[in-house]
Amino acid sequence: MKLGVLDYAPIDEGGTAAGALQASTRLVRKAEQLGYSRYWVAEHHGMPSMSSVSPEVLMAHLAASSTSIRIGSGGVMLPHYSSAKVAENYMTLEALNPGRIDLGFGRAPGANPQIHAALNDEKAGQLPYVRKVADLLGFITGKHAAESPYAGVAVTPRAPSLPVPWVLGASGSTAEVAAENGLGFTFAHFINPGGSGAAAAEQYRKQFNPSAFLAEPAVIVAVFVAVGRDEAEAAVLDDAFHLWLANVETNQPPATLPSLDTAREHAWSQHELATRERNQGRVISGTAPQVAQSLHRLAEAYGADEVLVNPMIPGEERRAVALKSLAAELALDEPATPTTAFAKQ
Repeated sequence: MKLGVLDYAPIDEGGTAAGALQASTRLVRKAEQLGYSRYWVAEHHGMPSMSSVSPEVLMAHLAASSTSIRIGSGGVMLPHYSSAKVAENYMTLEALNPGRIDLGFGRAPGANPQIHAALNDEKAGQLPYVRKVADLLGFITGKHAAESPYAGVAVTPRAPSLPVPWVLGASGSTAEVAAENGLGFTFAHFINPGGSGAAAAEQYRKQFNPSAFLAEPAVIVAVFVAVGRDEAEAAVLDDAFHLWLANVETNQPPATLPSLDTAREHAWSQHELATRERNQGRVISGTAPQVAQSLHRLAEAYGADEVLVNPMIPGEERRAVALKSLAAELALDEPATPTTAFAKQ
């Protein structure tokens, strides 16, 4: 089983955004050394505890700080932006890092209503998502549909290879978009563990059309993990994760990821306990052997080629240890290499 990383660049209690981004730089190097296949960063707005806001900027830095691991976005919130500009950003990243760039994109706002409005304040309206996707792929390949207003238009810079697009899904409704266009499909189990993801992945595989990007279907499932050195530490890490997530879902999201001491001392309200129960399936917690076993089961349920783990664990050192222990359990002992064929122009 292939294993990748999804990073929110969390700010630890007592830490800073700059420190969190520096920690992510060290973590991508560690993931590369351990044999992880890819390292994706998110786009979240108005979430003070997360430093990953502008994936393209962070990707450029992480790619320059590593040598072989694939670097991607998990993902660009496409409705906010010009498809042409997104294509230019990722073609530039691919030109700088041939065969290493993943363009993960989704249609969720990734922001509260105020920031959503700010990101779209000069738009007269939103284009349909399917049209945005078609435009994006057309700009990357230079092959728009004949009826497209952009027929014949390709963005620069052109490079010998193309970034590999991945459609992000959390409900299953975008599986058809991924299949029809021959793109990778990633399901956010960490958002919606309710069961629709496996069916969406199966639908995607059945309907997949080979493309300039992928010859065969490729499925990734993403999940939060909290990996402890023993069961006692795993339980406290689980507490810290659920405390953070319960607060994220309020009108005042937390400024940091809570420490283990904060988690130990917290008195849980009935509302927080109910929120925790509702969110139980979004994280896999336990020792490394327990988490590895659960990751295998998750991959089998989805028929997934790969699992992305999001280590929302307090402390840079603990996150690094979690990746190391999972790599050992899953025998990720080979240097990272691109795991999907990337298109030649």
